Amino acid sequence: MNEFKNEYNKLKESINSDNSKLVTFLIFGIILGRILEKIKNVKKRFKRK
Repeated sequence: MNEFKNEYNKLKESINSDNSKLVTFLIFGIILGRILEKIKNVKKRFKRK
């Protein structure tokens, strides 16, 4: 567990303001993609019935 804390602290220190914006956009993109995937799956289910 101590090793995890050290790695996490190193990661936190290495992320500056530009990188934090990039990480935020990447996470937002992943979430948006998952939502769109769920919507497409729901539409396919309704078309089958």
